[in-house]
Amino acid sequence: MTLTNAWRRYMQVLHEKAPVTAAAVRPPRPLSEREDAERVTAPWTPELREFFSLHDGQKRPIGEEDFVGSVFPSFELLPLADIVTQHRSLRDHLHDTEYLGDDWGNMARHQPAGEIAHMFLSEYIPFAEHGCGDLLCVDTRGGERQGCVREFGAEVADERDPESASLAEYVDSVRISLESGVEHSGLVPTVEDGTLVWDVEFSDNPVRIPAPEPVVIHLPFALTSFQPSLIDPDDDVIDLDVVRRTVLDTAQSLHPGSVVEGGGSIFRRVPRQRGVSVSWFVEIDGQTVAFVSIVTGLGDEVIVHELPEDGSVRFVFDE
Repeated sequence: MTLTNAWRRYMQVLHEKAPVTAAAVRPPRPLSEREDAERVTAPWTPELREFFSLHDGQKRPIGEEDFVGSVFPSFELLPLADIVTQHRSLRDHLHDTEYLGDDWGNMARHQPAGEIAHMFLSEYIPFAEHGCGDLLCVDTRGGERQGCVREFGAEVADERDPESASLAEYVDSVRISLESGVEHSGLVPTVEDGTLVWDVEFSDNPVRIPAPEPVVIHLPFALTSFQPSLIDPDDDVIDLDVVRRTVLDTAQSLHPGSVVEGGGSIFRRVPRQRGVSVSWFVEIDGQTVAFVSIVTGLGDEVIVHELPEDGSVRFVFDE
């Protein structure tokens, strides 16, 4: 289903069930204004351009005007001007990521879409806002999940899995929720005086979609953690250049014939401590793939594993 079809079907249901909320949806801005918005934010995906060609957000009550509901589950659809304002504001007020290293911002931007960045990225294009300041964004970074819809929290940044794989999928899931009355994002659609309101689901037995089974990685010993800020200059550390070479060699062996490049880590000093894990990001034929290296405690020897795209991993210790 294309986004346009998904949007039109949802608008039809919205007009039938919540006409006040449907009437609050603004017509799209001219193409020139949409192109200007793209220029000052980040390159949009084709689906994003299609999305903003269908509407210009929803009207918000001013002063004593009546409440008009929200198009998405507790998220109001943003007009183009607010998208630009929110994008600029979030770029200027980033979450603290100093503990991840000086290069983390650049590395996060080179992660594939859907990966957690712990901060706002220019590649996140907001399109809906919650009353508490949280946003729904489209992740325009590269990779197989480019264009996924994710929530960006004012307090917790992007530390949740994406909501949907695409805008079309997200819009259609909201339509299904409104049509059937089933919960969406833990909220149940309710129509009050023609407005769409999303209430908390208090059911003791909410319907849950099972999460995909994680990839099982067997290790000969348990993982341990460390705090980069507590490493002293005299501490025994591994040679990250040697480990990087091991990671790249492993990537090449797993992807014979591919162009393997890069290999960056968020850490600059790692103790020679058995069980310490370090994430690495490798470019394989132009796509960023995550790897993890686990320190064995013997010289610069590490155990290296490629991580699945969705990051769902369960470590099993065979010791």
